[in-house]
Amino acid sequence: MTFREKQSIFLANVAKLITWAFDNGYELTGGELLRTEEQQLIHRRNGKSKVGRSKHQDKLAIDLNLFIKGVYQTRNESYKPLAEYWKSLHPNNRAGYDWGWDGNHFEMK
Repeated sequence: MTFREKQSIFLANVAKLITWAFDNGYELTGGELLRTEEQQLIHRRNGKSKVGRSKHQDKLAIDLNLFIKGVYQTRNESYKPLAEYWKSLHPNNRAGYDWGWDGNHFEMK
């Protein structure tokens, strides 16, 4: 699979996740998709990222903001249904929920 093909599959899966979320009573707003080298360095310095290179830099990760009944969800546990659906879409999909601290993060390895 080429890099471009992987990015296309990832984005198609994001569209499915967003549609599934709205169909199941969740509301999402967009977070970070593309991250520059400079922003990654800032996140590492601030402790917001633990990796040298983020999947966001390859456009293979997205952060989505979850709202339930209009209330922004900050607890990792709130993202569990989305994480389970996300992982069902492709064997290479990973969810930050499983790390215990990055519930709004969805990526393809």
